[in-house]
Amino acid sequence: MKYQIRKVSRVSKVSSVARAFLVSLVILMVLFSTTTVSAQEGEPDSTKSTYTLSYPGLLPDHPLYFLKAGRDRMMSIFISKPLEKAEFNLLQADKRVEASFMLSEKKENKLDLSQSTFSKAENYFEAAINQTMAAKTQGINTSEVSKKLKDANKKHQQILKDITNKLKGKDKNKFAVEHGRLRDFEKRVKEVNR
Repeated sequence: MKYQIRKVSRVSKVSSVARAFLVSLVILMVLFSTTTVSAQEGEPDSTKSTYTLSYPGLLPDHPLYFLKAGRDRMMSIFISKPLEKAEFNLLQADKRVEASFMLSEKKENKLDLSQSTFSKAENYFEAAINQTMAAKTQGINTSEVSKKLKDANKKHQQILKDITNKLKGKDKNKFAVEHGRLRDFEKRVKEVNR
């Protein structure tokens, strides 16, 4: 009789470990899932972009953000085709622009982190432009990605304007470099679209 009792307790230990593993897996999947949301609420203005940014998931101020950033770097390593890498970099840029906007909306003072996140977003955007140009020189049709870059640049400019319109004085100057970069990127995107 003792043998049967021990056997049952081992099964219950295994099932509780399996249950804990499954719950952890589901939580991680929810944390790292990607959905698309619009950065602005309300009806679209005719001057505003209808391009939607991807939901960033964890924000850079989250303690587990380093896991997400590491995952994204690992994924980038395994993408070898220039057009696919351009789309991946554009996705990362969009996520970070949205994260920058969300950080600027927080009640705590996250302006420096918001500016840093926006700058990193534009680094990804520049990489997307470079990869698209590389694909075009290889004779690959880049028209779809080029259109996305054009629409994304317009949306990034709109978000930056929304962020800076809420700021005053020295805080507005923190984003001055990003305004210039976005104007330069707009010219480069036009070159890609030719």
